Amino acid sequence: MFEARLSQASVIKKILEAIKELVTEANFDCTNSGIALQAMDTSHVSLVGLFLRADGWEHFRCDRCVAWRRRTPSPLTPRAPERSRSASISAR
Repeated sequence: MFEARLSQASVIKKILEAIKELVTEANFDCTNSGIALQAMDTSHVSLVGLFLRADGWEHFRCDRCVAWRRRTPSPLTPRAPERSRSASISAR
């Protein structure tokens, strides 16, 4: 099981907004140490590398390695109510 919670959703939202401008498809790899992303832009000129450490999240749990591929415009959509300032991500 994978779960991550961040109290300031604006941080993850800004990161994802920046990524979606560069890549159309993103592979996310989640381990007990954090969430990693490595992707190329559509013209294969720019490499996007991102690692969000587990200790940077309010709550982070990853029992086994989880990998998923997402297409933009929203490669990863935090689940949060419109007025909430926190974000939760989970995968089973």
